[in-house]
Amino acid sequence: MLPSASVLRRILWPKQASMFVIIGGAAGLIGDMTSFFASFISPPILAVLFLAAALATAWVCFNKAADVDVANASAVESVVECGACDALRFSLFAAVAFGLFMLIGQGQSATETVGEKLGLIQKDVAEISGNVRQLTDMTQSQRIRSNPKTAEDYFANAWIYSNIQRDQSKAHASLVEMYGRFGPRKLDAAELFFSTGRELKGRNELITQMAQIAEQRKDATLLVVAARNAATDEDSARLNTRARELDPDLPFAWWDVQQMGRKTVRATPDPVAQSAMIQRQVDDLKVFLQRMGDQPAGRYFFLPQYQGDHEMLARQTLTNFESTLKTYERILKRQAPAN
Repeated sequence: MLPSASVLRRILWPKQASMFVIIGGAAGLIGDMTSFFASFISPPILAVLFLAAALATAWVCFNKAADVDVANASAVESVVECGACDALRFSLFAAVAFGLFMLIGQGQSATETVGEKLGLIQKDVAEISGNVRQLTDMTQSQRIRSNPKTAEDYFANAWIYSNIQRDQSKAHASLVEMYGRFGPRKLDAAELFFSTGRELKGRNELITQMAQIAEQRKDATLLVVAARNAATDEDSARLNTRARELDPDLPFAWWDVQQMGRKTVRATPDPVAQSAMIQRQVDDLKVFLQRMGDQPAGRYFFLPQYQGDHEMLARQTLTNFESTLKTYERILKRQAPAN
């Protein structure tokens, strides 16, 4: 049997209700944290325990209050302030608080939900941090080196000016300064020197400048690139010859894939002359392969990753030329008796 409405209100919301709310809420919070950190109990089980405690104390409290005389103020006061009713209030507010925490946690403890959210935030922050580091590494590789000290520093600045900032004037100026101090013997540096300088100077003026720098710095790669871009075959041959004299150990002074267009075997009516032309190219290719040997690609380039396999291409070209040379040798042998 339930007590009267006035007594029930006094039981559930006494004069010092705030104290029971605080303590009950604290008990609910402790339970929520316990269900998160302890693996032996889950939030639903803990919620059932809180509710069972509230129902048990309510049964005891309501039985005592059901027969109290509502007109007797002291009797009512003694009932609503008994230990069973205090326990009811504590357990009831704890159950309500824990239920709110479960509602926030969507079926699990609020502490667990908050922990997961913080974990996701931490994961997002870590991912953002990783992305920032990647962007920093990327931008550093594209950042001008303010105090260049090595040939590689000057080349890196020139490459950034030319390919990132599209400022060929600054790129060429950086390379001029580099060749003023170093002779790096790198083909890609000589190539960049010509390509950036071509926008500022005439072809003949630039090739003359490259030949002068090559002599000063003993860097035959400048002569190789100048020979590629010479206006006439005669100028190209002269520059190639000087490159071999200046640096006979430079493989590209003997064979350069970008000059194959100039040196391509041209058909002539004279098989003897044709055979001799092919033989010279075969000999040059053999010298190239001998000089190249097992040298790392980075020996002749600042950026070897952008280069093809010159050695493999030279071997394939040599095989083709040797096959062609044998064909001409057979032709000459058939013609020999007639002569």
